[in-house]
Amino acid sequence: MTISSPSPGSSYNEETTITQITTIYNLLHKLSYFNRPRDEIFPYSEISYPPADGHTINEELCHELHIAPEVISLMKKIPYPVDGYHKPILWQSRAFEYLHDSAIRDGRDPENADTGDDDDDGLRMDFLKPWEVALTSWMHADDGIIVILNTKSNIIQIIDESVENDFREESEAHHAPTYLQGVIDGIRNLEYIYCPSTSDMGYMLFPESPEQIEIKRLLIEEYGWGTEGFREEDWRREGEGICNRKYGMSL
Repeated sequence: MTISSPSPGSSYNEETTITQITTIYNLLHKLSYFNRPRDEIFPYSEISYPPADGHTINEELCHELHIAPEVISLMKKIPYPVDGYHKPILWQSRAFEYLHDSAIRDGRDPENADTGDDDDDGLRMDFLKPWEVALTSWMHADDGIIVILNTKSNIIQIIDESVENDFREESEAHHAPTYLQGVIDGIRNLEYIYCPSTSDMGYMLFPESPEQIEIKRLLIEEYGWGTEGFREEDWRREGEGICNRKYGMSL
């Protein structure tokens, strides 16, 4: 995945960001990564897309936490995994579901999110600037990446195990649209393959591994990935078994 540094004069554009994040979810859906069958327990889609006027979130809480209007607007207009569905979106990285008050609070201090406490005592509510938003959090403490979008400077910065102090000083700044486009291209080009999974645990195959090379070949040559004739329903039925029997790798 190729990521570039910030581009001078490139200002934040909400529509671009929404389109790119939505494209990521659409590609993962097409690959059947979100593939849990609906039943009486889970009678809904695994992705919650916003209605025309945006998701309903607790804007009063957002104001109490001094979250900038640009961030609140974005939170209302992007897709989310459904309630309780925490399948990783990036390597050991799950999306915050800002439809819930707990996620809005946790999102202000993603390093300490999901402490299991019923209150906010362990959270640093001033960890992020008002114009910053955590798009993802790591799955386990100090394991994975946290993706922070700065809507003022239109950059993305990553918190991982190498960041010890202020991530703004220690982590590389990426031009946000270029970073997100790199994620899109990595999925679309099957550089990273997100295997179908009916469980809460996702499976991912990494670039240039024998498993990734073979599944990429199967998707392109036998299932028609990248063409109008992509056999999406066949891959939805068969892909998980193929990955699990031969090449599964837990995220």
